[in-house]
Amino acid sequence: MTQLYLMLALLLTTLVAIFALQNADEVTVRFLVWTFQTSVVIVILTSAGMGALLATLLSLPQTLRARRRMKESEEKLERLSRQLGGSQMWEAVNEEE
Repeated sequence: MTQLYLMLALLLTTLVAIFALQNADEVTVRFLVWTFQTSVVIVILTSAGMGALLATLLSLPQTLRARRRMKESEEKLERLSRQLGGSQMWEAVNEEE
């Protein structure tokens, strides 16, 4: 599944780059108190990069919570396995992964 997401991300990145390069005209950008001239390529790629960064930052708390829960679950499973005397079984499960 991770490879599918990677392939889709690469495809989207390629399409954005092609779009940006085909629209390389100069534009005037006004943002708050700043005004400057730049290429549409820079505007598009900067916007796409900022969008990706924002999406990553917004998903970070959920990812960290999921990793913490997984670690806690693995520790609980190991502890319960030891209580049942199945340490050999736990080692076998870890070897399969």
